[in-house]
Amino acid sequence: MKLLGNSLKSLRLKQNKSLNIFAYENDLTTATVSRVENGLVDTKFSTLIKYAKGLEIPLDIIIKNLDIEYKNDD
Repeated sequence: MKLLGNSLKSLRLKQNKSLNIFAYENDLTTATVSRVENGLVDTKFSTLIKYAKGLEIPLDIIIKNLDIEYKNDD
């Protein structure tokens, strides 16, 4: 969760968007944005979609930034 939060915060700051304005423009509370970016919550998919729309980037960019390896145990 911390990795995702750091990534989202970095993307937001690269666009010079304040937490308050970003939250307001994307129908999120400032508390939600803060908790997500500080890795304090398990982020809902709908919140990731709002981030992608608000940052005007494809959702897959957010996911790719996580650089997570998945293993198939089959």
